[in-house]
Amino acid sequence: MVRQPSTDAAEPRTLNRRRYLAIAGAAGLAGATGLGAARPADAQQETASPPGVAARREYEQLRITGVAPSHGGGRVFVGRRGTRPAPDDPVRIAVVGPDGEARLRIDITPDLPDDAHATPGVVRTGKGYAVAAGPWLVRLAPDLSVLSVGKGGSIPATQRTTLIPVDGGFVVGFSESLPNAFWTWLVGFDGDGSYAWHHRHNVNGSQALEFLVPDGDGGAIAGGTFPWLARVSADGEFEPIDLPEDLPSGVLQTGIRDGDGLLLCSGDTTARLDADFALDWTREYESVGEQQARELQPDRDGFVARTTGEDATDFGLMGIDAEGSLRWQQSYDVDDDRNVDPRTLAVAGDGTYLVAGGYNEGEAGWAFALSQSVSPSTPTPTATERTTRASTDTPTASPTPAGTTTTTVPGFGVATAFLGLGASLAGLLGRDE
Repeated sequence: MVRQPSTDAAEPRTLNRRRYLAIAGAAGLAGATGLGAARPADAQQETASPPGVAARREYEQLRITGVAPSHGGGRVFVGRRGTRPAPDDPVRIAVVGPDGEARLRIDITPDLPDDAHATPGVVRTGKGYAVAAGPWLVRLAPDLSVLSVGKGGSIPATQRTTLIPVDGGFVVGFSESLPNAFWTWLVGFDGDGSYAWHHRHNVNGSQALEFLVPDGDGGAIAGGTFPWLARVSADGEFEPIDLPEDLPSGVLQTGIRDGDGLLLCSGDTTARLDADFALDWTREYESVGEQQARELQPDRDGFVARTTGEDATDFGLMGIDAEGSLRWQQSYDVDDDRNVDPRTLAVAGDGTYLVAGGYNEGEAGWAFALSQSVSPSTPTPTATERTTRASTDTPTASPTPAGTTTTTVPGFGVATAFLGLGASLAGLLGRDE
């Protein structure tokens, strides 16, 4: 168990559901639910219908790896080319309107080391947005003009980037992968986007970062596989957390705050840790099989997990209640011929969801709108794909910091394929969270 705080220390702030969801709305991250008594495993049954596909859309040259709510309604998508983009490949940023159309777009070429291949993440801030790719962070105004650029040394990030706001700035996390080892880097930026500190977590060459969430006291909690968990303060202090001896193997594939506790999931197993990081309860789901959890988000009745699909051409979702009981699960086919790379999940809280990603080959991205008002067994009409261009109006840009290359892109070449209820996509994308 993690050591108890000193009685001389300030009383920690309670992270209730409302406060955490406010943090998560800005970060594009997950939130908290209330606690519930443990249920026996044989009481876990699917008790609700999974959502069906309401609409989908493809985006040429915008392979989506990060999503955040935009200012004024809609979403911000970020991405780069390929699963392993070249260090000088631009970070692509698009503000997407309620109809799913990319309305503002900009490319920014990051200053990354020669062996860095990070994919970006994004959060909404009070002044606009923050986008990070490895140890590189750019702050943007709502019109996507550049406010500042910061860089944390020559750290070769090779995995997806996760970032969250903390007191006075941001914490960015990613893994560095070598042929026979990998470890986690955490990089701190101040409120102006300038590099502040970094920490490398490497115990035995097997510490990958799987999640990074607010700790409720202005800092962050990070964790990952082989397995590890730690608290990170806003100024970079790193405190390992002792894991419970009876914690199920593999559950640190993804995590989310749950009130003052922490919910962990591997896909077929969920575990909850209490405020002292002691094991509260565990749940197992035999029907999930080999599907692995990749992301957790709060839902109106508990949580929803994005999982691997039944094969390489689809993705999965599973809903669990606040006590960890499985409510529903479903796989969704994206493409019959191409392997897909789902990357992000957004939850509107009213039974609608947005899942976005890209393909393992090619530069296109895709977004799926799903709704519990649509039956998963309802056939989705086949739409004729067409190519459109969003508005070519160039946003008014602030002066770009020296050493940064930006390109305002008139098109990205947005391919649309609305299937079924396009209004559901507009409803989900149109939320100003």
